[in-house]
Amino acid sequence: MVNSTVSNLNIYYSVEQQHSNNYLPHCILKWRQGQLFISLGNQDKQPYISAFESEQQVVECLKQSPVRLVRLDLNLGEAVLNRWAGACEKANKSVFIRGSVAQKLSRMTRRQSQFSQPLKQLIYWIVAFLLLIVESPVMLATAILIYIYSPGAIFSREWHIGSRGKLFRLLKFRTTIVNDDFRSAWLVRLMCKYNVDKLPQLLNVLRGEISLMDSHPLTLGEAARFSSED
Repeated sequence: MVNSTVSNLNIYYSVEQQHSNNYLPHCILKWRQGQLFISLGNQDKQPYISAFESEQQVVECLKQSPVRLVRLDLNLGEAVLNRWAGACEKANKSVFIRGSVAQKLSRMTRRQSQFSQPLKQLIYWIVAFLLLIVESPVMLATAILIYIYSPGAIFSREWHIGSRGKLFRLLKFRTTIVNDDFRSAWLVRLMCKYNVDKLPQLLNVLRGEISLMDSHPLTLGEAARFSSED
């Protein structure tokens, strides 16, 4: 495994610069066979990385690099994990987590038979497609009500962890109140009571990111907390 001092990542040492100025500070970058491994570094021993000054610079570096996928250590913490995941998404790079949580997810995936798993996915896809057609009027009406009574984003797209530790955006109708506008509280209560906020997750099922049985896939923040506790 080779330290990522490759020129296309624009890494250089600077005594005058402060680590705190970096958009993604204190990270050790290593790569092997088209995979970029990112783990937590020591502030006093890590070089200043000019390419980490802003999100756009990180995205551009990832786009120009030959890296196919990125693996993140959960010890980076929720904030840095979210930044890396967002940059990888914009650079169109697959992103996975590393650590005990990822190992447990991989073991669970291996336990499933090679025959039954594709069959289950096909069944889930068909059912999700039919449900999406049936529930589409409800989803459209909910989106309109959110637009009218709760100004802001219609959907929430929080990072969750799928099979083999792959990160994906779970789609839900937004249930947070923006700018303390309590006029939308009745709508939020209604969506949560009848699980209407979870209907967009049918799109995640169609993309193969979750199954119909996944009522609450692990969030990135939860995984980071579990890792710190371990």
